[in-house]
Amino acid sequence: MFPFLEVAGVFIPTYNLVLAVGILAGAMQLFFLARRKRVTLQFLAGNFFLLLFVTLFFSRLAEVLFHGYSLLELPFFWMKDGNFNFFGGVAGFIAVLAFLSRKFNENFFTWLDLILLPASLTLVFHHFGTFFAGSAYGTQTALPWGVTFTNPDAVGYSTIPIHPVQIYAALLVFGFFIAASLISKHTTMAGKAGIFLILTISLLYFFLDFLRADSAVVFGFFRASQYFALAFSIFAALLVIRMKRKIYETRGGEFHVS
Repeated sequence: MFPFLEVAGVFIPTYNLVLAVGILAGAMQLFFLARRKRVTLQFLAGNFFLLLFVTLFFSRLAEVLFHGYSLLELPFFWMKDGNFNFFGGVAGFIAVLAFLSRKFNENFFTWLDLILLPASLTLVFHHFGTFFAGSAYGTQTALPWGVTFTNPDAVGYSTIPIHPVQIYAALLVFGFFIAASLISKHTTMAGKAGIFLILTISLLYFFLDFLRADSAVVFGFFRASQYFALAFSIFAALLVIRMKRKIYETRGGEFHVS
């Protein structure tokens, strides 16, 4: 693979470059959605740094806890490595978004759609970036599309064919993004697209983790990330139940599934 890209004698980590493109694409998608939904981004802009801080804090906190570090080391753990826990960050983000939405009388589900759709697009680039870096690599496979990370700079350096789980994730998340975009376009009910993304991506990550061979914290039969994925799947299911119940109550007891 290509962990580094040389530009004028300077070696740039390919993952960082691809992720930067993904963030730009996500930002463009956010502005497009906001314009289509006729929503101003003042609420998001005014609370951007708080959302960012809480997301990063919970992401690092989850990383510390799952690696068995003492909480006393939390301030210093930031300097030890650059690892973040994806699900920890998502949990912190959703929690503070719900709090701010209630505080400023905003529709939580509207913002869930507006933010998770662009975020899922950025995730596609993230997974392609991990493929180029050779990180988050898969288990050995005899399938014809197995890949080898023969570049010594690749995190998953190996001459044995392995599952390209990063490509699996990128393609499937992109498919979920397209489906969620169609849901958002053809429904007036806020939250459907965001909940769909939480449910499908969580289940995807749970099952894909069975094909991953990179090091991870394991509890019992599952990796730590799989427990997070299951928790988010249950959370999404509860949101669906709440949404259906709200529809039922709004229509005066007439049960309807849209």
